[in-house]
Amino acid sequence: MRFDLAVIGGGPAGSTAAAIAARHGLNVVLLERGSFPRDKVCGEFVSAEGLAVVAELAPHLLADAPEIRTSIWFAGRGPGRRFDLPEPARGISRLALDAALWECAGKAGATLRPRATVSGRVPDGGNWRLPIAGGDAVAAAHVLDAGGRNGRRSPWIGVKARFEGLTIGAAVEMHLFAGGYCGLAPVERGWVNACALIHRRLAGDLAATRDFARWARACCASPSLAARLAEARQATPTVVTVQVGLGSQTAARGGIWFAGDASGFLDPFAGDGLARAMLSGKLAAERLAAGQPQAYPAALARASGRGFAAAAPLRALVRAPAPLQSLAAWALARPSIGPRLLSATRWRP
Repeated sequence: MRFDLAVIGGGPAGSTAAAIAARHGLNVVLLERGSFPRDKVCGEFVSAEGLAVVAELAPHLLADAPEIRTSIWFAGRGPGRRFDLPEPARGISRLALDAALWECAGKAGATLRPRATVSGRVPDGGNWRLPIAGGDAVAAAHVLDAGGRNGRRSPWIGVKARFEGLTIGAAVEMHLFAGGYCGLAPVERGWVNACALIHRRLAGDLAATRDFARWARACCASPSLAARLAEARQATPTVVTVQVGLGSQTAARGGIWFAGDASGFLDPFAGDGLARAMLSGKLAAERLAAGQPQAYPAALARASGRGFAAAAPLRALVRAPAPLQSLAAWALARPSIGPRLLSATRWRP
């Protein structure tokens, strides 16, 4: 069977693309090497831009998703510096979000193939043939790769776990330390998601991350983070990912289209990664359904705006010494700096 579109990767970008394309009448297959429910390293912060997609595809998730209205930055032993977000965000776990969007793609008419690892992309007479490890190959007119960061080499590691018994309110907390940071965000079920980005030389034995709080005390030089996690209980297993490559990549290469992290991984502290994943998947699907796939790269570049460039100065904070991080946290709380910098990283329709 030949499909109009094969989407590789069942995360937020891929499932959104498959759902939107199927709703537009395309014959779509969604290929995912894992199965659901599944967990991923992620800050689990859905900015206002992404909430429109959630409301369109999986509105039931919003009923239990806590609202986030404030960003608080901690550095060294200084007090938290806060600013209000331009628009409220929500916290939604990847356990809930990924499974809901995958299910939505199936209900929209996409063929779902979990546990399908694509082992190649072979041109075949104007179409594509995708060999599947241990299974039948897939033929499609177009291929959208939404399978993640494409193995870009990087010294950064992501570590994530969720906690209960931690009161955080309607805020996302960012705990900076030299060589990394950890974000805390409320999600459903009363959990608080803790997600750290840390340089490999500081991360120690990754097996120790099973006890996230103990590992954080040993490897993340953040008194504020240690104090916050001391009052909490780990509720879900730790998830680790290596080679977290930051920055823009490409929307098209060799006749293959890319969406989500495969088209560029926006620095997580910008808080627009999940929104960008879903919106890039939607944008790609809409251009393909309209018969205008060649317009997708330029449209993605316009929508991304200055986001990657605006995030780069903040990225330098991760490497900065504690005194400079404290000064930066104070500056980010200024109405003329933090909110404007945040706005510059946002998706532009």
